Formats: sequence, structure tokens, C-alpha cells
Amino acid sequence: MSDNKSHINNLLSNEQKWQHSYEQPISYAPLVQLVNSSWVVPQHFLRYKHTLESVNEVLESIEFSAHFRVLAAQKGEEIYLQVAVLSPDNYQKSASTNEAKAKKLLFGRRWIVEENLPTSELIQTAFLALKVAREHEVRELFQLMQSGATSTPFNNHHDLPVMAQNPELVKSEAVTSNVDDVLKRIVFAGKSIDLKSQQQVAEQYLYTVELLCEDCQLSEFNKKTIAFLTADPSVNSFLHGLIAALVATSNDYVNEQFKYKGFARFSKHVAVEQIGNLSIAMRSPSTVGLCSMGKQHANQLNFEIDSGRAPQGCGQAIGGFLAAHGIEQPENAHLYPNYL
Repeated sequence: MSDNKSHINNLLSNEQKWQHSYEQPISYAPLVQLVNSSWVVPQHFLRYKHTLESVNEVLESIEFSAHFRVLAAQKGEEIYLQVAVLSPDNYQKSASTNEAKAKKLLFGRRWIVEENLPTSELIQTAFLALKVAREHEVRELFQLMQSGATSTPFNNHHDLPVMAQNPELVKSEAVTSNVDDVLKRIVFAGKSIDLKSQQQVAEQYLYTVELLCEDCQLSEFNKKTIAFLTADPSVNSFLHGLIAALVATSNDYVNEQFKYKGFARFSKHVAVEQIGNLSIAMRSPSTVGLCSMGKQHANQLNFEIDSGRAPQGCGQAIGGFLAAHGIEQPENAHLYPNYL
């Protein structure tokens, strides 16, 4: 125990309570030594109290594309993230060279940041916000020529209530002879798409296509070859499979390019088994060695976090939700003494 104290004293040297003002270790928090000899307090033994200033401090350490910027703002007591996007007009039919280079400033949806959100989850919220903002762009870049006009059938602006009220209008597939024919009517990022190959694999169908765009702002799509599977050879399945593959390509780009303090956490170059080993080192009771007082404080912290997540005014709805599953009280009902 004394050895651990000496190391935590080094972490708290120079009269600094902790490395960040917005996170503080609970009383009797364990200090864990990693295999590289680093000493850390695992995040689940930290209390968080984020402010607009602290959220901006975290965002300053995030690196990503210059055309997408994650911003933090505050309205009343509520702090939220929002993605700012500089993008060409995806619906512009034709443009001169100067007009084609012109950019619109757009903003994505708001992502709420709770005061006690762990910093790791704050970073992941920014990561998810960027994925969703880029997916929005990808869906608008997909255009389909039909009935003498151009549509963007996968965009996020369609009137869903109208579709739900008139499902027969969108459920019956239009007659199209084959995939080759529909490809002639598809444009992505202003350019056509070539079908390179198609074949049946077991009970699925494998397609390989090449995107012919060369100056798309989402650079991962330029001259990109994409392969995807569908469950059947219908045109409708092909179209749904294609947009899913395009969105997946964008997501893969974010996985590799999104960095926090220079580290690409979601990159495929990060070793999965090593992540598992690190998790065990910081969570296994045998390695953490939490004392009895530490357990009490950790349990209290967990109770405060979990009980505080219950949405206000939804007790009756939750009761109905549980009853539908034949449950009178969930196993963790003690977390919600004034709720259930």
C-alpha cells in the first residue's frame, strides 16, 4: 500500500490535485501499474464534472478532416456537441468552376454532454457525431435518375410520416430489367459507377463496383473499388447493398483518421487482444486490489451514476415496458428507489 501511495504522490506533485480539473479520483482509488511500468487510476474510479471549458479542452486534442469540425456549445445548463461541415451543395444540378468550389456551412444535430460523462465517452461522442455527419453527406451524394428527374432516395430528409401513412407507395419495387440498367442511372459524387464483376457465392451475391469520382471532398471515395454482398440478385437489394457499402467506407475512414492526442483508437491497426489485456489489467479485482473502503466509494459512485440515468417522468412507461416482459422488478431495482 505504501508503494502505491508513493506513486500516486508523484502523479499529484507540484501541488496539483489531479492532471485535469474536470476529473478527480474517488477516495481510496486504486493505482494500477501497467506492463510498460506506467501508473494509472482507471477511469471507473474517477468522478467527472465537465464544463464548457473542459469539453473544449478535450476537443482541442482531437484530430480529423479540415472540412468537419466538432464544436461545443451551451444553452442554459445544457452542454452539447455539434458538427460544423463545409460542403459543396449536394443538390446543385450544374455549376461553373467557381460555383463548384463554393462551400456551404452546415451544422449537424446536437449531442448532449452530461456533466458526469467520462472523458473517454465524451471523445467517443465526438467520434459518433462525425460518423453521422459524414453519413448524411454520403447519402446525399447518391443520386438516381428516374422519371425524367434526379432523386436522392437514401437521403435523411424524406417525409417518414407520409411514407408510413402510404406504405403501398414505397413497398412495391419498380420493374427494372437488371443491375446493369440501373447502374446507368446512378451518379455518386457527380460521376457514374462501373460494375467490375458480379457472382453468386453460396446463397449470396457478390458485386464489385468502381466509383469514377476524382475530386470528391470525401476523398476516400475517389477512384475507389468497393465490394459488397446481397441476399438476392434483385435491383432493390443491389441498391440497398451499395449504399450500405458506401456508408461503411465512410465509417472506415473515420475509424482510421479520427485521433485523440495522436492515437487512432478505432483503427484496425490497434491490436484487439492487447486491448483485452489492458482492460483486464485495469478491471480485474486481482490486479486492481481495491481495499474495503475503496469498494464502498466505488459502489457509491456507480450507484450515483446509474441511478441518475433514469429519465424523469417515464416511470409509468417503464413499468409497462417491464410488465410486457413479465417482470415486476428488475434485478437492479435498488438503483431506482423513487422511480419504480
